[in-house]
Amino acid sequence: MYILFIFEIALDFFKKRIRKYQEKKLDEITSKIQFHQYTKKQLEQKIEEMIHDEKTMIIKEISYHSKMINIWKKNEEKLKKQMSEMED
Repeated sequence: MYILFIFEIALDFFKKRIRKYQEKKLDEITSKIQFHQYTKKQLEQKIEEMIHDEKTMIIKEISYHSKMINIWKKNEEKLKKQMSEMED
């Protein structure tokens, strides 16, 4: 009877130790999941920002080239006008 009582105490002790170990591991796993979710989200946002930045840069380049086209078209018109005046 006494041996059975000691055995139950030892069994409870090991069950508690195992439970604490499992809870600790569960906390580590939860922490790792949260870390990887956060990192994934940050990387996804970074990709979106990069794409947005690239779009902004491309839009600025398009705007610049549009302005240059207008400037050169005006220069072309002026030169054609000068040329036509010289012919007259």
